[in-house]
Amino acid sequence: MKKISPRYGFILPTAICLLLVCSLAIAAVLSYVSFTTRMTSIHLGNSVCRFAAQSAIEAVKRDIYKAFYSYSGSTARVGLMSGNAFNWFDSYSQGTPSTVGSGNVVTLPATTNITGCSVTPVIHHSGRIANQPAAVVTIRATATRQNPGGTVSESTVEERIRFALMRSRVFDNAYFVNNYGWFQGSSITANGDVRANGNLYLDSGCTVNGHAYAARNDELNVIGSIENTGKMQSLSTYWSNCGTSARPSSPTYTGGGYYGGGYDPSVSVTERLHPFQDELTMPYISELSEYVTYAQESGGKLSGGVSYKIDANGNVASYSRGTINAHYDGVGPSGNSALSDNGALVLEGTQTNPIVIDGPVVVDSDVIIKGYVKGQGTIYSGRNIHIAGDIKYVNPPTWNHPDANPTVTEKANATKDFLGLAAKGNIVMGDYTLSAWLGSSANGLQYYLKSGPYVQRYICDPSDNTIGYPRTTEYGWTSNESQFCGDYTQKDGGKKVNVTTTTQNVYDPRTRRYVQQTTTTIADTQSRKYYESVCPEKIIQHLCGDTQGSSGYYGGGSTTYRPTITRIDAVMYNNHGIIGHIGNCTINGSLVCRNEAMIYEGALKINWDHRLYSGFSGNIGLPMDASQPPQTLSWREISN
Repeated sequence: MKKISPRYGFILPTAICLLLVCSLAIAAVLSYVSFTTRMTSIHLGNSVCRFAAQSAIEAVKRDIYKAFYSYSGSTARVGLMSGNAFNWFDSYSQGTPSTVGSGNVVTLPATTNITGCSVTPVIHHSGRIANQPAAVVTIRATATRQNPGGTVSESTVEERIRFALMRSRVFDNAYFVNNYGWFQGSSITANGDVRANGNLYLDSGCTVNGHAYAARNDELNVIGSIENTGKMQSLSTYWSNCGTSARPSSPTYTGGGYYGGGYDPSVSVTERLHPFQDELTMPYISELSEYVTYAQESGGKLSGGVSYKIDANGNVASYSRGTINAHYDGVGPSGNSALSDNGALVLEGTQTNPIVIDGPVVVDSDVIIKGYVKGQGTIYSGRNIHIAGDIKYVNPPTWNHPDANPTVTEKANATKDFLGLAAKGNIVMGDYTLSAWLGSSANGLQYYLKSGPYVQRYICDPSDNTIGYPRTTEYGWTSNESQFCGDYTQKDGGKKVNVTTTTQNVYDPRTRRYVQQTTTTIADTQSRKYYESVCPEKIIQHLCGDTQGSSGYYGGGSTTYRPTITRIDAVMYNNHGIIGHIGNCTINGSLVCRNEAMIYEGALKINWDHRLYSGFSGNIGLPMDASQPPQTLSWREISN
């Protein structure tokens, strides 16, 4: 018989162990899921906060740029201008929310809500960049967010942004007019773009080796149409005919290659026409004091050449002027600081004694100029600039067509002569003292100087009231006193210097005979017109070689005007009109104005100075504006 041993149960303990293991696994999974959910929520929250903080910075950046553009956009700001264009950047509070601009243009929100985040944007630092037309603003934004489940996310983003002035885009064109643009005549050639803030007329025979733009203009009530197409030259024809002063081309040589800003004839004639565009802001030259500050900061100088004055006998006499440092506010040609030509300057350069310009220089009143020029810079006139004869560079830039070494050429041209002529009033060409200069109202120059298709009323900068703009009340038009009446032949309310010489027989008791005695009087007269100078007419007549006679071109009436100006090396810019007579003329630079009324003899060629392309920099001192978008210099997320 066999004995059987007892056996113990194992199913229940096994089940309990398995249940425990499963519970631990489930707990671990739940814990992991919970942890992962919390971490995902935090990371998602951090991403949302980062987005919210950056959005706040973008909003602040937009508001600052909008305020900066509004402040600078209506005025032709220049360079450094301490205490002017950038002074309100310095008004930002360090580390606390503040306002944009001294005039409380826009207020930064202390706290805002973006995608469920509480965001506080702060201007951490702001200030101008030394010796540059720019300011840097550091914006820091902190965003916090209550996540689902009770966690909190936070992100702080900081961005350094550069706000800067740049050379106004109006200088991107060979010809820019803020009104009706017209290329009337088949013998006009523009080697560069042409643009009008209004309708544009292109003679069917004119040549535009570039693009043509016309803009809608509500003030003028025009749609920005382009009438006719004009012509454009092939690359080979351009190379053969344009000359060394015309801009380079793309390609620069037959093997290919591209020259930025160069003439590219790859499009068709009609493809390079651009009607119905948006207006391109032409800013005003504003308070002259801003430009004086700029010229002083830039160290502008004007020397060389000769100046002219009226001597005691009423004759024109030359004298050596010496160096002008940044600003001229001395006596005018009359030699009397109490007369209306005070602050006016007459300049003539010869090949052996040229006018030398170095940076921006401001002249309080009229400038009368002709002759040879050397150096780089801009002359700002507080009123009119009168071009009395040819203006020629001693060392002009030259562009090869074709050019196999464009980099070398551009580098060489960067130091060549450059002159800017910028006037708060008008730029006037020729001898306006001749009756044929103005001509008849039917077909003379005055036809293009009065309100009509070529000249229309326009809003004036308030600072121009010191030189007679807009003066609409005096002419019976009072619907909008901020607008110029549109007639440059009217009197502007100011004075000019007049020189009168009288001869009479005077009895001499010693000889008991009558002798001739000449008396010269130099005094102000209240009869100045918009196109006239404050200086004595004898100065204009002495420097101008223009004449009038019974035959010639474009005068109207019984006499015709015979111009002698055949070359102007300069970038011309003003608040009002570029007007007058020129001969068979070449302009090397750019022509920018609100109204244009020029009558040319034979042919007119405008060569856009390629150095106005964005790549060129120098102490030339042309007007700037705020059209350059803000530039991000650095970005970082700060650990909290």
